[in-house]
Amino acid sequence: MAANNVHYDEKLAGVYDQMYPIEFDTSLAVDFIAALAPAGGRVLELGVGNGRIALPLAARGFQVHGIDASEAMLAVLRKRDARNEVVTETGDFTETGTGLTFDVVTVVLNTFFVAVTKEQQLGCLRLAREQLVANGKFILEAFDPAPYHAMEKQDFSMRHLADGAVMLDTLAVDRAHQLMYGTHTIVDGGRPETKHHVLRYAFPFEIDLLAELAGLRLVDRWEDWERNPYTARSPRHVSVYERADAPA
Repeated sequence: MAANNVHYDEKLAGVYDQMYPIEFDTSLAVDFIAALAPAGGRVLELGVGNGRIALPLAARGFQVHGIDASEAMLAVLRKRDARNEVVTETGDFTETGTGLTFDVVTVVLNTFFVAVTKEQQLGCLRLAREQLVANGKFILEAFDPAPYHAMEKQDFSMRHLADGAVMLDTLAVDRAHQLMYGTHTIVDGGRPETKHHVLRYAFPFEIDLLAELAGLRLVDRWEDWERNPYTARSPRHVSVYERADAPA
């Protein structure tokens, strides 16, 4: 995640998998990414987090690198990575590159939106392009913001984490600046702590325009990792880009 928006401290990193119980989606995402990389190829994940995607890719024989601004999330990844197969780096993926090139660069699960200005999002895309080999692919997964853009009042929700532990969430939207303001409060018998985060959502066509400015061009867009067609009703998109100077 981008450094200016680090909200995954040790407490949140410890419950991340309970916050997003999407193991069914993980295997589909790994299959999708693996299909676009050559056997044993190099993969870079922006916002690598706790290794949900990176570790299965490494287990398939890919050379996987990851960058993330949350040291707490990276600590979880390293603990799970018993064989040290994933190379990790602490940093802001909107400003910091690896100095290497990869067959695939990917940013999943809305992580692109933690870049909270248009300039930061453009910086992310430019660095993605710079770190792609000539015929490489950049994969971006994000929600379609239309339902959130229509929100007129603050939303409140609760999710179960474990026996005796719940998370209380609030969400407010600033449509004028395409910003989403959220809070997470864990209630588990200890002292409740509230963590804040901000996302800057962007519509697919806006991401495409920023990608063009960054030297990328859209190749494919799907509704999900199973390659179902993207339509006006799709809740998210999986978009594949390539370098604009790649051979047609």
